Amino acid sequence: MAQPKYIEKYLRIKPEVDRIFDDLEGYKNFCRFNMLKFDERDLYKSEQYRKFEKYRNWRNKQFDKQQNNF
Repeated sequence: MAQPKYIEKYLRIKPEVDRIFDDLEGYKNFCRFNMLKFDERDLYKSEQYRKFEKYRNWRNKQFDKQQNNF
């Protein structure tokens, strides 16, 4: 059954919002595994988030190296 146009427009998530939620979930997991205090307000601002970004970049580089070896 087809959805009305206003519902399709309302339920669609923009890519920017999707990225924010993905970053928030990743940051939450990083804090949980490293036993750090998690606060949503620290997203993109705190020193802990910068450490998370460094970790994520390092992990992505490691994954790329593994993919290139095959």
